[in-house]
Amino acid sequence: MLLSAGLLLGLAIPSCDKVKELAEFDISYDNPEIRFVIDSLDYLPKSESLLAQQTLSVNIDSIIQKHDLEGIKKASFEQVRLEVESPPQVNFNWLNSARVTVSAAGLTETQIAATGTISPDGRTVDLELSNLEVLSFISAGPFTLRVYGNINPPLPVNMIVLLLKTKIKMTVQPV
Repeated sequence: MLLSAGLLLGLAIPSCDKVKELAEFDISYDNPEIRFVIDSLDYLPKSESLLAQQTLSVNIDSIIQKHDLEGIKKASFEQVRLEVESPPQVNFNWLNSARVTVSAAGLTETQIAATGTISPDGRTVDLELSNLEVLSFISAGPFTLRVYGNINPPLPVNMIVLLLKTKIKMTVQPV
């Protein structure tokens, strides 16, 4: 009888790992916007070009302290968006495709998102995410985001100001 009570108790109480897993939750982190200019003189008919690159960092320690966490289990981009900031009359009818990559010291540059269908009369493009695990990129110190694009010249104006907006989702473990 004592043996069966022990078995029942063992089945009723989940393991510590299971409890930790159930307590995990997601937080979103907005990276700073990356503003860049496309100049019509820089783009001749050709294949993909580097449009922008920016080095960023995420202070993992401050996120852990702020939320009283044991650690961050995984991270991935949950939003990668390109927007035309100016001029107001310009849309994306000149952009054939775009993709965004991430890299960090000692890690290979890897694609995190790419365009699917681009509405030529739209001013915003949400890139399709590759759901890549990026914790190793963002926790290793500074990381670099690069925007590549395939442009269909001529551009509608001499200069176009674009914004890259990105958001990272982190699955975290409470203490």
